[in-house]
Amino acid sequence: MLYAQDIEIGRIFPFGTYRMEEAEILDFANKYDPLFIHNDPAAAKNGPFGGIIASGLHTMAVYQRLIAEALWWHVAGIAGKRFEIDLQRPVRPGMVLTGQAQIVDIVHRPEKKDAIFTIRSEVTDGTKPVVLIKLDALIAARPD
Repeated sequence: MLYAQDIEIGRIFPFGTYRMEEAEILDFANKYDPLFIHNDPAAAKNGPFGGIIASGLHTMAVYQRLIAEALWWHVAGIAGKRFEIDLQRPVRPGMVLTGQAQIVDIVHRPEKKDAIFTIRSEVTDGTKPVVLIKLDALIAARPD
């Protein structure tokens, strides 16, 4: 387990991969974001993106899975505080998403026994960014 004192600015946590399947995109959209660009292949074909695209919320859920496996399973995380999300381009069925998270700032708070980490992440399909995320999160300091 990594604590706040164990992690330095600049450290990179590479993501694994996640394949976006059309059935999953449709299922997520039908449950949580029922817009035709996400859940109606025929209508989406004539829509602004020329076909089905994943909901931005779905893409963020996949990001959470990727960063959980790469970073959160290995650090003494407490909670996320703030997200800034920049959806660069649509996620389409068949895309394989990957990326990385990098620590860009750390503010240690000894009185609270934690640190605020600023983490910048990029989700990509291997060619160009799909989503850029800036996250502030609390990570516990090593117990006394």
